[in-house]
Amino acid sequence: MASDLNLPESLYEDYSTPDLPVHGPASVAYWIQALQSHETKERALLILSQIIMLSFQNKEIRKDLAPLLWNSIGTISALLQEIISVYRTLSSPNLTETASTRVSNALALFQCVASHPETRKQFLKAKLPLYLYPFLNTKDKEKPHEYLRLTSLGVIGTLVKSDDPEAIRFLLQTEIFPCCLTSMEVGSDLSKQVATFIIYKILLHEEGLKYCCVLADRACDGLRCCLPLWFGDRKFTSQLHGDFVAVRYLQELLSNIMARHEATRQPMRLLQPMQLMQLV
Repeated sequence: MASDLNLPESLYEDYSTPDLPVHGPASVAYWIQALQSHETKERALLILSQIIMLSFQNKEIRKDLAPLLWNSIGTISALLQEIISVYRTLSSPNLTETASTRVSNALALFQCVASHPETRKQFLKAKLPLYLYPFLNTKDKEKPHEYLRLTSLGVIGTLVKSDDPEAIRFLLQTEIFPCCLTSMEVGSDLSKQVATFIIYKILLHEEGLKYCCVLADRACDGLRCCLPLWFGDRKFTSQLHGDFVAVRYLQELLSNIMARHEATRQPMRLLQPMQLMQLV
């Protein structure tokens, strides 16, 4: 019998255990309640994550499931406890695949909440995406760490896919860009693709473009003040003789810095870009 949530019969057939109900309207709600028990939590996370996978093929399931997850007493707290429990192992080789899988299943439930327009607002208001950032900032390439990185990117990807200005604003304010750049540097090919997609979606918004322009200005000011003196040393630049690509990049760098310098009128000890052309 299908539940009041209109979930298909097949959803319940493979999950039978002697002591847990698997049929009827209360079945999904029971698995959510099972998150509160240490004895049934791992099983509940697995089953609910499988339901989430089905929900992305059936919008009707997701429409009912996300509010049910969010409004069930203690559910979000239980998921946060699961996520936080592995923090201490992120910087060590002690993170197991079993622990990583459990947390990834919890993140799948977060992704469901983030995909729903009503629960997404509450999700952002509670600043829950911040709990994913440690998984994105780790530079460990082992499989358990990569699994957490990819599922965390999936949650963020769901937020930007909604094209919700509030979600974009939140991600910019909480510095998601460095997290994505780290994932693009050390992640798997799939993680790199998702991280690139997130940056792409953010840049489609005016606020995202403004953010990048501000970062570029800050970087230029920083380079103008702190650029190593040997960048203007002929002994260094003479090493670039004949390397057209390196000279061109250095020329562009100095041209950009000089443009900012003209506005500030602070002294600089660098070769003029035109002098570099003599090296080619």
